[in-house]
Amino acid sequence: MRISDERYSRDLRRIELARRMLALQARTRTVARWTGMTMSRIRAMYHAYDVVDTPRRVPRRGITPFCVNLFWKSAVVRCEAAILAGFLRQFQVWTEETGDAAVDRLPSLTRGERLCGALEEFRGLRPDSELTLEHGMTLLTQLVRGVEIELLRCPQCEGLMLRDRLTVGKILCAFCTYEQQAGMAYLAAPKKRVAEPESGEKQQEESEGRQLSFF
Repeated sequence: MRISDERYSRDLRRIELARRMLALQARTRTVARWTGMTMSRIRAMYHAYDVVDTPRRVPRRGITPFCVNLFWKSAVVRCEAAILAGFLRQFQVWTEETGDAAVDRLPSLTRGERLCGALEEFRGLRPDSELTLEHGMTLLTQLVRGVEIELLRCPQCEGLMLRDRLTVGKILCAFCTYEQQAGMAYLAAPKKRVAEPESGEKQQEESEGRQLSFF
C-alpha cells in the first residue's frame, strides 16, 4: 500500500470514529483528543451530518465527567458501571497495565473504536442507562490508573463488581448487599423498660419464693 493510500484510510477512520463518538454524545474536545482532528472540523462535521438522532443542533457542552462518585450514586448505577467495565475488558479497551503513563497512552484510533463498540454493546443491553461514552472514558481512566477503583468478582455470587479502593469493610456487590439488608430494620427498635415492682410487691414475691429475672 502506498503512503497516500494509508493516510487516506487513516483519515477515513478518524472521520468514522468522530461520527460514532458524536452519535454517543461525546463533547467536541473529547472527540478531538481521541481522533486527532481539529475542533473546528469536528463542529463542521456535526452540523453537516445528522450524526445525533436528537433535536440538539450543537455538540454537548460543559466539563467532561471526571469524578468516580457518580458510580456510587445508586445500586443500579453501581451494577451498570461494573457491566460496562466488563465490556471494556471484553473488547480489549484496557489491559492490566496501570499507572499514569498508561493513562496518557489511552487516546488512539484503535482503542477509540473498541471503546465505541463496548458502549454500543452496553447500550443494547441497557438502553435507558444514564452512563454515556464519557462516563465510560472516566471509568476506563480510573481503572487503568488503579488508585480509586478496581474491577473484581463478588466473593459471594462471583459477579462482576466495582470496588472503591479507598474504603474499608466487607467487599460485596450491590445485589448481595441488598439481599443481606432485605427484611432487616436499619435501626433496632428500642427495648421496652419493665417497671420495677413496688417495695411491698417485691417483699411478697421474695416471701413466696418466686424466681426473679437476672437482668
